[in-house]
Amino acid sequence: MPYEHIKEVKDQARITPIEIFPDPKTAIVILDQHSGKPLSPLVAVGDSVAVGQKIADSKERISSPVHSPISGQVVNIGNIYNHCLETFTNAIFIETDCKRTKDKSLTPICEAELEKTKPADLLNIIHEAGIIGLGGAGFPTHIKLSPPAEFPIKNLVVNATEGEPYDTADERLLVEKTENILRGVNVIKRILGNPAVTIATKVSKVEAIPKLQEVFGNEPDIKIVAGHFKYQQGDASVLQKALFGYEPSPEKRSYESGCIVQNVATINAIADAVFAGEPLISRVVAFNGEIAQPKNLLVKIGTPISDIFSQNNIDMNDVRQVVVGGVMMGHAIPTTEAPITKRSSSIIPFSENNCKKEQKQTVCIHCSKCISACPVKLHPILIYNAIMAANMEKAEKLWNKDCIGCGTCTYVCPSRLPLASTIMASRY
Repeated sequence: MPYEHIKEVKDQARITPIEIFPDPKTAIVILDQHSGKPLSPLVAVGDSVAVGQKIADSKERISSPVHSPISGQVVNIGNIYNHCLETFTNAIFIETDCKRTKDKSLTPICEAELEKTKPADLLNIIHEAGIIGLGGAGFPTHIKLSPPAEFPIKNLVVNATEGEPYDTADERLLVEKTENILRGVNVIKRILGNPAVTIATKVSKVEAIPKLQEVFGNEPDIKIVAGHFKYQQGDASVLQKALFGYEPSPEKRSYESGCIVQNVATINAIADAVFAGEPLISRVVAFNGEIAQPKNLLVKIGTPISDIFSQNNIDMNDVRQVVVGGVMMGHAIPTTEAPITKRSSSIIPFSENNCKKEQKQTVCIHCSKCISACPVKLHPILIYNAIMAANMEKAEKLWNKDCIGCGTCTYVCPSRLPLASTIMASRY
């Protein structure tokens, strides 16, 4: 199947080592960062908190707690813009005391103990660490790694394709945290009953491939596939088709095909939690786009995005738009006071000149480019028209729920119709 080629803008960022970003003076920890039930605060204004302390949780099964990224005092519980949901949601505001006092509630294990540790105990650590899918979807990882017993997992796919055109955080993890990623893979293998492992990456990741071969090359039942993967093949279902030849049903979970797909950053976080007792309080973020020095930053979750611009001496008068989470599947944010979340894979600013090049929305010109470009063989414009006519029965007959949200149809549309976002919103 021909996939629409989307040019990558990664030359500088992909070769720039990860830089540790300073702790924020005030961390803003959003409660709804995951796919699932919302959280309730476990702290109140005036409370003192430590680094890594759990500050919000839920008793619901499909949820994931959040932790304080700094030590200090809770100064507010209120609303802030949440790019994950494109609206304002509840957050806990913590002012630093600069002491970096650590909470030690999460008990790690040593690698020698892994084979004797029960899968349920490993899943509990992953849950308590607040780990979710860091590739964008944000689904709680302990749930994803708990498939029903009647569906044995034969294949674990390490998704190292990182298709988003400006994103490079995963690529730097492949280069700099290769051994840690192997540790995380071993944890998942233990949980899932030792499935075969396929590491899928792109031939363009020329620095990462030798590192993967060095660290994983002699591991049993682990295969490295460096292919000419296109952007759309970063999707879990499309990637499975590329690797194994079958097309998963959109109405079923991957585990029903005997496969689990995990993002590189998620696997790295699993290793940090299990072997270092570190909850998910930071992540690597690609800072790319129209800036002089693209880079990769290890940023505390809750850091205001405005801090990143100010620390890098970027004049916000030169910035027209800021996209968080990838230019294809991420979102433009209305304010840089919004904080980094677990799902912030990248921060991408664009200038006034770049934004002016965008065409205004017009009516469909019947070019059928969206149909040709769709990686799952949908007819995006027909689904869009049905939705706009409030004919949801027709939209469902046109398989709107098969949409993977890749955004390719919107990207190729000369009329600039919001095809992907409209179709994705209709699925819920």
